[in-house]
Amino acid sequence: MPKSVSNKIDEEDERVHVEYLKYTRECEEKYGKKSIVLMQCGTFFEVYSIMSLSGEYINNKILEFSEICQMNIAAKKNVLDQNGKVMMAGFQTFLLDKYLPILLENGYTVMVYVQEKEPRKDGKYNRVLDKIYSSGTYLNCDTDSSPKITNNIMCIWLHLSKPMNNSSISKFKDTIIYGVSVINVFTGKSSIFEYRNIFSMNNTTFDELERFVTVHSPSEVIIISPFENADVQKIIQYTGIQSNAIHRIDNRDIMNQKIKNCENQRYIKQILSSFYTEEIYDLCSEFNTNIIATQSFCYLLNFIQEHNSDLVRKIGIPIFSNTSDRMILANHTLMQLNIIDDSKSHGQFSSASSFLNKCYSSIGKRKMHYQITNPTYDEKWLNMEYEMIEQMMNESNYVLIEDIRRLLTKIRDIEKVSRQIILKKIYPSSIAKLYKSIENVAYINSILVNLNGICKYLCNEFIKDDDEINCNKYIDELCLKIKFFFSEKLIIDSCEKISSITYFDVNIIQRGVCEKLDKALDEYSSCNMQFCIIRKYLNELMQNFEKSSDTDYIKIHETEKSGLSLQITSKRSKVLTKLLTEIIASKSSDEIIISNVSIHLNDIKFKSAGSSSVNMDIESPHLYQLNKQMLRLKELINTLISVAYLNVLSEFESLWLCELEKITSFVAKIDVLQCKTYLANKYNYCRPIIDSEAITAYADASDLRHCLIEHLQMNEIYVANDIQIGKEEKGILLFGTNAVGKTSLIKSLGVAVIMAQCGMYVPCSKFIYKPYTAIYSRILGNDNIFKGLSTFAVEMSELRVILKMADCNSLILGDELCSGTETESALSIFTSSLVELSKKGMSYLFATHFHEILKFDEIINLSNMVTKHMEVRYDRENDCLVYDRKLKNGSGPKIYGLEVCKSLFLEDDFLEQAFFIRNKYFPDSRGTLSSPTTSYNANKIKDVMCERCKINKGEEIHHLQQQKDANEKGFIGTFHKNHPANLEYLCKSCHDEIHSEKTIKRTIRKKTTGGYKTI
Repeated sequence: MPKSVSNKIDEEDERVHVEYLKYTRECEEKYGKKSIVLMQCGTFFEVYSIMSLSGEYINNKILEFSEICQMNIAAKKNVLDQNGKVMMAGFQTFLLDKYLPILLENGYTVMVYVQEKEPRKDGKYNRVLDKIYSSGTYLNCDTDSSPKITNNIMCIWLHLSKPMNNSSISKFKDTIIYGVSVINVFTGKSSIFEYRNIFSMNNTTFDELERFVTVHSPSEVIIISPFENADVQKIIQYTGIQSNAIHRIDNRDIMNQKIKNCENQRYIKQILSSFYTEEIYDLCSEFNTNIIATQSFCYLLNFIQEHNSDLVRKIGIPIFSNTSDRMILANHTLMQLNIIDDSKSHGQFSSASSFLNKCYSSIGKRKMHYQITNPTYDEKWLNMEYEMIEQMMNESNYVLIEDIRRLLTKIRDIEKVSRQIILKKIYPSSIAKLYKSIENVAYINSILVNLNGICKYLCNEFIKDDDEINCNKYIDELCLKIKFFFSEKLIIDSCEKISSITYFDVNIIQRGVCEKLDKALDEYSSCNMQFCIIRKYLNELMQNFEKSSDTDYIKIHETEKSGLSLQITSKRSKVLTKLLTEIIASKSSDEIIISNVSIHLNDIKFKSAGSSSVNMDIESPHLYQLNKQMLRLKELINTLISVAYLNVLSEFESLWLCELEKITSFVAKIDVLQCKTYLANKYNYCRPIIDSEAITAYADASDLRHCLIEHLQMNEIYVANDIQIGKEEKGILLFGTNAVGKTSLIKSLGVAVIMAQCGMYVPCSKFIYKPYTAIYSRILGNDNIFKGLSTFAVEMSELRVILKMADCNSLILGDELCSGTETESALSIFTSSLVELSKKGMSYLFATHFHEILKFDEIINLSNMVTKHMEVRYDRENDCLVYDRKLKNGSGPKIYGLEVCKSLFLEDDFLEQAFFIRNKYFPDSRGTLSSPTTSYNANKIKDVMCERCKINKGEEIHHLQQQKDANEKGFIGTFHKNHPANLEYLCKSCHDEIHSEKTIKRTIRKKTTGGYKTI
């Protein structure tokens, strides 16, 4: 915290804008130019600047602030500075949670200064630094405020290690060690990772770092390195960091005490023990063996603590990503296989992860994303996942999936709520949502009551296999206990209406929780009742006079500042005055007692409610005292509710937070399980079979499809292929013309292996394999990630990694290797690579156009490599190439690059005239946009021309592959019978002609160079 915070404001800084500019200088010194101060002045947070006589702002932060937050800038009245006008902009204090996210999304670090509650002796207020907010350290009080399911902040520590003997070892043999740590402030979970590599400033050096960054997608990154800014920028580019806020720190700076302390073992032990236990450093040997990552973690903890000390409370012990059975995904495999988004495309079909992650809860989405991006070769875990999916696929069990999915949509982010409870930063409305979520968890659990095996699996993270515990009953009791705690302490229905932790419109605390609150509420209720009795008495006087029993003549008016008052119109006030006078005259005393409430009628006066109002306030000493008492009680009640609410959160944290984490685990697992089951059933995926007897990794797939492309390509049915790789045939050279689907086949194999190794069913009819420990890919079209590197440079750096790191349990996927250089060099490098890969027994699949390579002796002698091609054939009748897309043996015919058929395009003017004439004489030929879709598939348009004769208007739908061949799920082999490419819109004549034949010919739509044709 800045030194200035603890001191009183100096006399010369009494002016608010001077104080503000001082804080701004301190802020920029610590966090750079991309930082801003919000300073409380009364009920507003404000930003200040000075406008010079020339009209320029001396501190232009106010311009950026007003533009980003759409604020007006105004001159501060009656305040001048020697340098010019004092300008200001701001918003009311209760709007902080509205504008903070806007500033953070624009990459700002925000320092918030608040006024102390008690003024100084001179009546003015000191201001203190409340919190520092940044992209990665912000957690809103509202559970549903953001669609983001994670908010990760990451620290990357790069350490360059020189060779011990510079005379004998080349300077290029420097070693780089990168230690990375990440904390998700939404959940409190943390992870650290360390990796070392021979240093070279190119993309492959940072492959594993890029994977870690990609998986966690941090919103804020700290980079500690010994490199110049230009090199740090390259590393940011290589690793695909796209965070809102990036902090660069030079660890060569000997004046940076924090860096020095993080490198000191004594400080490391102290930092870790302050957040965990004193023995943590000695008990977790990973901290010792991953020292650079530990340094990174300590710096990150300190960074977050400086921003908001609450955020580091109960941070989870980090998961050490090094010590795992995680499959290595090298050479940007996640991006190259489209497993994750490339930030350019969005939506369901933007990546395999987006398409496959059909989880409904945020907890499930996080877990599913982690599994997809961290495939494993743990055979025991994989077989368990397959078995659970198979059990849920059972017909009697699958009927439960729809109800489970429906209930999951109603479950909020319990993991995030847990974190908000720890930080005491959660609205009562979010607690109400948690309560409802627990109810829905109980409903899901009741659905699974007879599935003991499934229940045991869902609880295996907190109940051991050998424990004699009824898991279903355990979850049910857990939900009941948590619900009972909240319902005993809080009024849940009232909580639903409150989105504040400081202001409460209604009471949310149950009686018996806070004795002082109960007493204050009783007093307030008594005062309010007296107030209402007086109002009722006066109103009944008017009702009797006007002979209208259901009209409210006396209304209760309330303002936040003045409290309650009784109002009547000016005209009726005169009537009421007369009535009161008559009552007093008829009695010996002006006192009226109603329900033990004494009313002195002589004390009642009428006063105008305001210059513009037609109403009169009804006043009396008794009403005044009642209102004054209620205002005091209301403020007291609000304070007591706030204190009691925070105490309830603290009590829940100490008693039930660990139990809530068990429910979180249960929800995550059932959501991921339903997702995997739903995908397997809906898209006809098969259960992978692990060959535990195999010595090395391999894959044998029948009817392999690509999980994304089969849904993106609606014009033709996806052509499935059989492929075996890694057994006798270690390597495959794949030939084929452009657009025939070579890259799709390569990617489909990679995606299927990853799906299988994250515990999913796969898009095949059969899939037998031995899990791989690594995938190395080289797919074209991803060079934009590494601007400044040529295609050839990228290829060679990635090839170097493959040759150095891959082994017999690795899968190598390559598309057009050596496409970035001239033919002679390309053939030589490619041949040498194939020889090396074959020698090491790796599984590899390369697409190529180099037919010449098949004549080389080195290739002929490779006994464990085969050649395949994607079939394309020439259709003489239609004068076009037909893309059969079937995988066949051999290299195929050498017709690539030759234009067998050229389409003849008529001049635009001629076509335009033809369209004009058709529209003039044949108005029935309406545009496609007006045509409806068929009931078989919303992607198939009808009321268009017959797709066979192209003369008559279409009337009927024909299934190319007949409906009778479909199974009970509607699938014919690998595709659904109602796939758009299996539907043909025909005229009645053509349809009758097809069905008039004794044996109906089964046809299929395929892509040709003359367009899509039915063959």
